[in-house]
Amino acid sequence: MSSPFIKSADQLPLLTNVGRKFLGLEHNKSPELAHRVQSVFHFLNGKLGFPDTETGRHNQGMFNLLICTVYPEILIDLADLIYVQHERPAVYLNFDHIHLNLRKDGTALSQPMEQVDEQLSYLFCELGNLIKNDPFLYNDPEWTTLLGESYSFYLSETKNFPWDNPMELVPHDLSAPLMDVATGLAGFRLIHDWPKDFPRLVLADNMPFIIKGLIHFAKQSGKKNIEVLNVDFPDGPLGKHFGCILVSKFLHHLQRAERQQFLRWAKEALEPEGSLLILDTDLECQILKRARNPEYQKKLTHGYLETLVEIEDSFCETLIQDVRQIGFDVSHFDFHEYEDETDAYSQLAGDNLSIKFVGLEIIARRLADGNGK
Repeated sequence: MSSPFIKSADQLPLLTNVGRKFLGLEHNKSPELAHRVQSVFHFLNGKLGFPDTETGRHNQGMFNLLICTVYPEILIDLADLIYVQHERPAVYLNFDHIHLNLRKDGTALSQPMEQVDEQLSYLFCELGNLIKNDPFLYNDPEWTTLLGESYSFYLSETKNFPWDNPMELVPHDLSAPLMDVATGLAGFRLIHDWPKDFPRLVLADNMPFIIKGLIHFAKQSGKKNIEVLNVDFPDGPLGKHFGCILVSKFLHHLQRAERQQFLRWAKEALEPEGSLLILDTDLECQILKRARNPEYQKKLTHGYLETLVEIEDSFCETLIQDVRQIGFDVSHFDFHEYEDETDAYSQLAGDNLSIKFVGLEIIARRLADGNGK
């Protein structure tokens, strides 16, 4: 199915006078974020539009109804859908907010509310899909700055960090810099919680949206012991040494040869007696296996399956073997099997899927020179 949007503003523009009202943003608690919402959609208005057809005119009208009644957090929903669906798979429009604004505006609808909701959700998801699959828009510097800094501003205001607390893994007696590898969204929480009197925290990622958001968030925090690096792992930054390297839910993205390459780099990058902390799961591998069943697959959040990476069945076993073989001294290795019924990966809220996977923790130490280097 082709996108309802076209990558041109020459036929029907993205925004009409209805959308430009932005009624849903009036009297909200965050004027700054509301202004950013308008900036984002004005930016897209110069890049995207609708075909000049009956269907195009209908979609233009429905999309502008959405923009007119939109809420400030729409930027977070859009960013999650485009850039971090891997971390936040379930993204839904806030229809309670949209319905409230429709009632305030007295908008007369020609269709039942359920059908309107379905069309708004479809257009929102298709907008995300178009940007996600267009390398020019996806990586556009102005676009990634707008969305990354908006994400940062939202978290600065709300402190709404919906992820595990990575500080629980950090040694209390840390005396040398720590790097968090492929930090993703967890980097925001780390910056917020990182003590000002701690050694330097280095956050590494390769996604412009994440990099720009973290740089903005670090500046907002006022902390001087934070550094953000653009790094494409399994290669790592050369000439830097760390007392601790944290790797959370990243290594399952790499094939085994790449993981081995990364572990060799980590060993060189750590100071003698430095620690490598690994948390990971084979969850994605298990979801991919289950998704071979068409009934299971069609229930998954649209677009989530495409973010998953095939790995070997014995990922957990080969990972601990490689850590030891490359020369780390493993002081802690723990794994547990988990089984759950959850709608976290489902297209429909409340539509639970059976999830079974293994989670593991590894704490390993680089031995001093002469003892395993």
